Amino acid sequence: MELSRNQNGGINMLYKYFTEKLTGLQGLSIEKVEENHNTIHIHCKLERKKHKCPCCGKLTNTIHDYREQVIKDIPAFGKYVFIHIKKRRYRCTCGKRFAEKNKFLPRYHRMTNRLSAYIIDKLRDAVTYTSVARE
Repeated sequence: MELSRNQNGGINMLYKYFTEKLTGLQGLSIEKVEENHNTIHIHCKLERKKHKCPCCGKLTNTIHDYREQVIKDIPAFGKYVFIHIKKRRYRCTCGKRFAEKNKFLPRYHRMTNRLSAYIIDKLRDAVTYTSVARE
């Protein structure tokens, strides 16, 4: 946390990484946020770093291409939240192409771990599966 003076001489507290704290998604760079009447779309990408090739084990930083993946997240501010991740695919010198790894989304999943936990928690309280599905 940093401190700075405002126009009236008061002190402002500036939080670095406030977006990470608000969304709970570490290691993401948020590029754009779009808000409609009932949805929020967060467009982001993971911070670039070297990845280990799953085939030969070498580290590589060579990008082959990008793919966008849309992920459902827990509702916020009474709206549905969708995260659009621009995922990199890396290319190794051995010829293998592979997607970058992230901590908050298991492979082949289309919803965050916390949305899964949120749904399970709701099923404990709700009377029917249909009521949870509607929500």
